[in-house]
Order: sequence, then C-alpha cells, then structure tokens
Amino acid sequence: MKAMLLFLAVILYIGISGCSSNKKIINEKTVIPPGVCRIKAEVVKIDSTLLGGTKNDPCSKAPCIAWIKVKNIIGYGAGSATVKNNDTLKTKFAFTLSPTTKESFPSLKEQLPGLAVGSLFVADIQLLPNMLSGAKKEKLYLVYSYKITN
Repeated sequence: MKAMLLFLAVILYIGISGCSSNKKIINEKTVIPPGVCRIKAEVVKIDSTLLGGTKNDPCSKAPCIAWIKVKNIIGYGAGSATVKNNDTLKTKFAFTLSPTTKESFPSLKEQLPGLAVGSLFVADIQLLPNMLSGAKKEKLYLVYSYKITN
C-alpha cells in the first residue's frame, strides 16, 4: 500500500511539474474568440442600398453589406462556422463600410478607416442566424472590426 501511494505521488509530481514548466505565454491578439473565424479577405462588391430601420441605425446612413472573398484562414474559434479559402461571403459590417469618426461613433474605442472594393483586410467574422432572402435562405456574416492589410 505504501509503495502504491509513493508511486502515485511521484506520478502526480511529475505530471504537475511537467505541465507548469515550458509554458508559453499566449499573446491576447492570437486568441480567437468562440463563434468567430479570423480571416484575411478582399472586398469584391458593395451593396449601396441603405438598410437601416431607424434614423440612428448606422446602416441608414452608409452601406453595411458587402461580398468578400476569403484569401486566408487565420484560425477558428470554438463553435465557429467553417469557411474556406476562396469562399465569397455576404457580410454585414456593424459600423458600416465608411470610415468611422468620434462624432459618428463616440463609444467606439478604435476608429475604422473604411473599406472599398479591392480593400484587403483582416477581421473576425461571425455567422448570423439564417435570414430569409426572397425564397431562399442565405448565410450572412457579421464583422465588428477589421484592420486593413496589404
């Protein structure tokens, strides 16, 4: 019995010390939140229709819908929708495709530069619940923030 307890104590000690040594500190920016996919993409088409339901809705003042082509998958968060390189996705930009300002979005921590057809950017995208578009259901992805890249 003593030998068994000693054996278990040694195994436990090795397990704990092995887990704590050589830990890598993960940069916060590399952690991908659950439910999102981080991608590099290009804007291929912008829908100029203003969609806002109220005067205060940003989409009533500037376009929010664009089709983007996935250039590179950076990573997936737990439970995110699967997308592939070269997929073209319909996306809604929560803060529009226009540049943001402190006046238009005072609570936004980081102002966005705006996107145009041909713009390359990195963003976290999130699949919204299916919406009806005419007689067919289509996928719509949401983008809250992005960074322009080369």
